Amino acid sequence: MKTTPKMSALLVLLLTISAAVSAQNISIGLRGGLHLPNVYVTDGIENLTPDFKSYTAASIAAVAEIGFGQHFAIQPEFAYVGKGFKVAEDFALDLFNIPLPVGVTAESRFNYLELPVLAKVKFGNEIVGGYITAGPTLGYALSGRLITRANALVEFKVSDSDINLDAIDYERFEVGAVAGAGLTVNTSFGQLFADARYSRGFTELYDIPIIDEKIRNQGIAFNVGFLVPIGGKQIRP
Repeated sequence: MKTTPKMSALLVLLLTISAAVSAQNISIGLRGGLHLPNVYVTDGIENLTPDFKSYTAASIAAVAEIGFGQHFAIQPEFAYVGKGFKVAEDFALDLFNIPLPVGVTAESRFNYLELPVLAKVKFGNEIVGGYITAGPTLGYALSGRLITRANALVEFKVSDSDINLDAIDYERFEVGAVAGAGLTVNTSFGQLFADARYSRGFTELYDIPIIDEKIRNQGIAFNVGFLVPIGGKQIRP
């Protein structure tokens, strides 16, 4: 199972290189923004599945846009992104081998390296444009932390513990997909863009006790970035 994402990553890399060779124009740049991660389960024990909530994490990525004509491009990215979830329950819970007492809010934070490869359909004029985008993502979990907080008039931190991903049998490799839409503004130096995305993981990550199904990642992200042309004839929408 763990070899499948590795083989997929190699295939995606080869396809990206092949696309770049035949591309009409190429731009590179950076994007950054906020990620609101959460998790989901396909099935759980009624009234015992925790109420998973999102928290605010950061996302930053190196971006390349490989263009084919006016209206289509491939956009590979190399990203660092925070994932995880927040949970607050009225019953005690053992989470990642760390016992959580009643009345404590816990944030599970995981740091991922991720490789989205997105198809991009563009429209608009020479100054302002828009786009829709979708494609697969391949990720690898670098580390994890569990932060617990209590609320007694004011909220305060109770603990901050590292999570040993291998010890809890956490699946580090992840396959998922992302879809989104955005706006672009062309300048004399390059292209400013902003977008919103929804991501969903297909890989089962971790089996929380008392839940029948393992958790999977999902999230909403809001990004801004800038692309600079580096080669070929630049074709604007």
